[in-house]
Amino acid sequence: MHPVSSVNIYQNRGMTDPCFCSILKTINSIDIKRGTFMTSKQRITYLDMAKGAGVVLMVTGHLIGSLQTIDNKPYFSPLYQWIASFHMPLFFVISGIVLWITREEERDMRQIVYRKAKGLLLPYASFSLIYFVMNIWTCIFQPDLLQFSELWRYLIYSVTFRGVSVLWFLPALFLGEVVFLWVRKRMETERMTVLFSVTGFLLFFFSPVLGWEGWELNPGLMTVGAVLLTLARGLLSCTFLLAGYLAAGLVTAGEKKSAAGFLLGAAMLAADVLLCPLNGSVDLNYMVFGNFLLYLLCACLGSFGVILICKNMYRSKLLLFYGANSLVIMATHMEFKVMLHTIRFSYWLNQYVTRAKEWVLYATMAVCITILEAGLICLFRHVLYFLIGKEKPKKACKVQGSRSD
Repeated sequence: MHPVSSVNIYQNRGMTDPCFCSILKTINSIDIKRGTFMTSKQRITYLDMAKGAGVVLMVTGHLIGSLQTIDNKPYFSPLYQWIASFHMPLFFVISGIVLWITREEERDMRQIVYRKAKGLLLPYASFSLIYFVMNIWTCIFQPDLLQFSELWRYLIYSVTFRGVSVLWFLPALFLGEVVFLWVRKRMETERMTVLFSVTGFLLFFFSPVLGWEGWELNPGLMTVGAVLLTLARGLLSCTFLLAGYLAAGLVTAGEKKSAAGFLLGAAMLAADVLLCPLNGSVDLNYMVFGNFLLYLLCACLGSFGVILICKNMYRSKLLLFYGANSLVIMATHMEFKVMLHTIRFSYWLNQYVTRAKEWVLYATMAVCITILEAGLICLFRHVLYFLIGKEKPKKACKVQGSRSD
């Protein structure tokens, strides 16, 4: 049942004053978010900024991994540990907050599956196919890097939804959101919290099985291992979705920016900086957690720290750009050789720099990656939009008068 517009109600009562109806239309454009008012644009802004921060951290982590083979600086390892402690859980936590805001569980289950498949599995299939074609190209023209006999491994990873490279995240989020919403429709919050807390700990004890080297012995074992890893990631993502879902009311409370909120977020990030070295290197992709309780604590501290900072800081157009296009950046920065060409160009240019060589090197990398990714984003948003589940972009129309943000 669709809600009746208050504008229509008052018009039916003879109250057709244009000014009065305009005010009511403004009220109707505001979402009622679990008892508080928040416009869709305001709500998305700081969450998109948090996603933008997350994708910057992801690219930085992968960049550090590549730079360590060239010139391993002493600060690379602790910085990588800190980033890995929360940067992927951050995306799941944000998704949990969005599920709470949008009351997604009130949709029909078939509609939920369709929407999630279009937004997550369609891009997964598109980029998996692109990756496979690129790997064939590598086999033909650079056989020293990849042999045709190794292609079956990538095919198994793609078909089982284990995912090649960074693509693992998309089926994990799809499976996690579908399972989470299916359970939410059938359970109260308290029972759901117990369920996903228990499954999280069970997956921790099961994780050594997923890391068994024997899964790589033959295609059959590899297929079984890939399916188990895919299911485990999806179920574990429910734990982080739950964290975002339960905390959403507190995170979204109030619209005004506050120094206290910003400082709280900074304190949470600082606490993660101090705690994450105690747990060593972790990797959600391969289900490597160290101490699971400490992993969950660091993941939540870092994730909510970033979200609170983004909510209470000034609007950043660059972070919004990264956040709104995080899917394309995630899928292209490694396999499309963006990082590779960036590193080569940056080191070539740096040989002519005489002062602050490290700072210039890293600044050059940041600028190059942004420029290259901006081109790829433009390509996928305006030409290949159908590959990432987007509609054909509409032409901008001219509107008279000014518009306030």
